Amino acid sequence: MFCSIHTCSVSGMLGIPTLAETTLYNGLPYFYLVGLPDNIVRESKERIRSAVHSSGLTFPSSRITVNLAPAHLKKVGSGFDFPIAMSILCAEGLLPYGPGSLLSHSLLIGELSLNGELRPVSGALLMTRCAIQEKMDRIVLPAENVPEASMLSGIDVIGIHTLSEAVDYFCGRIQIPPAPHRRLSPCRYDIRSLSSLQGQPLTLRILSIAAAGFHSLLLWGPPGTGKTMAAQGLLSLLPPPSSDEVLETAFIYNSINLPILPHRPFRSPHHTVSPYALIGGGVPIHPGEVSLAHHGILFLDELPEFSRSSLEALRQPLEDLKVNISRVQQSVSFPADFLLVSSMNPCPCGFYPDRTRCTCSISQVQNYQRRIRGPLLDRIDLEMKMDPPGYDALVPVAETDLTSLLSHIQQAHALQSARYAALPFSYNSRIPPELIDRFCPLDTDGQNLMRSAYEYYQLSVRSYHRILKVARTIADLAGEDKILTVHLQEALQMRFSVQFQ
Repeated sequence: MFCSIHTCSVSGMLGIPTLAETTLYNGLPYFYLVGLPDNIVRESKERIRSAVHSSGLTFPSSRITVNLAPAHLKKVGSGFDFPIAMSILCAEGLLPYGPGSLLSHSLLIGELSLNGELRPVSGALLMTRCAIQEKMDRIVLPAENVPEASMLSGIDVIGIHTLSEAVDYFCGRIQIPPAPHRRLSPCRYDIRSLSSLQGQPLTLRILSIAAAGFHSLLLWGPPGTGKTMAAQGLLSLLPPPSSDEVLETAFIYNSINLPILPHRPFRSPHHTVSPYALIGGGVPIHPGEVSLAHHGILFLDELPEFSRSSLEALRQPLEDLKVNISRVQQSVSFPADFLLVSSMNPCPCGFYPDRTRCTCSISQVQNYQRRIRGPLLDRIDLEMKMDPPGYDALVPVAETDLTSLLSHIQQAHALQSARYAALPFSYNSRIPPELIDRFCPLDTDGQNLMRSAYEYYQLSVRSYHRILKVARTIADLAGEDKILTVHLQEALQMRFSVQFQ
């Protein structure tokens, strides 16, 4: 007898519709599993056999061939245990099968334990999206996967605890109500985390510009000036993510079985991180830190300590807002729309140019700073030199000041949302080159200033555009419709406030 069960495999960020096809025929008992299964899928034969016996069911004593279609795609993971077991039981005649049966309009995923229990699998949210796209009536999966799968509407989510319970459900002996639709409530961090930036109004100013326009930022200064605190505090200035942004981030985290976040992510990898861990890779291909920071902050502390290959790998995601990873058997694209925040000391000891404490030679300082190559600096919008505040300036930032700061940022976000409502981006930093003239026009004085800056600093076209985008954000913070000369001056100052040796 033949039976085909709908299931799903995961490749990167995509759920691939898969069929577990089973045929039983006469001959010596043997279990064939074909369709490019990996080692984990091959081992499912013994898990399935034990789970069927432990559930009080009869495992067929005949030749069994199971094909996971499409056969040309490699099948990875333990989520095929449950659909394969159900297809075998169905081919044996223990389950109703036909156009009008529950099985014909259901997508099944789940790992089986030896005693017949269903264990959770990675990527349940991606598989649920696949089931919706395939117009399935329901998805049947382990009960522990229900909270994440129920984040999507448009399909019944059925949680199952054991294989015997699944058999009873599909035979009509028990009723299991679908799980209610679950919505994550987006939230933001507490703004009071910024109160520790005492005596540093310029730092708060550049953080507000970065948060208002989603601009990349480099913090430069000796140890103890609050660079790390500033990066962490920036997260509280960003607006709470929209429901769509939460869902996009959830797909990425769910693909590698990480907890789903109701807020913007903050990723801070150690400087020893490999390019593959930073960008993504492995077998199968997993998202890296740049994708895990999607719609959030990627903080690179002690930037010059990162390997050259890791820093060079950041160029494409900073420009394209996505990562394309190609291997011999797989090609995957991950989103990577993140806010890059980096920090660095001016020299190996950290105290240059204070020669009373700095012990580094000029060549050591130059070699250290030159680890940050020009193409990467060209992609950073804002630079800030942070000096330790004097004792008299150590006054905590008042909560009313922080509230006023947040109000101006929210005002700038509202202006951008209205301005780009019909476009596929929401922040000034994401304006494509072909729309710069439309959204960042300059008057005669502004053009003259930028002409002088372009020639004096020998700007690239990319740097020129980024300065205009920052000026656009500064104008939004001021509530101005047009970019004024004073906005351009501040944007230039924050672009070249750090002087490298």
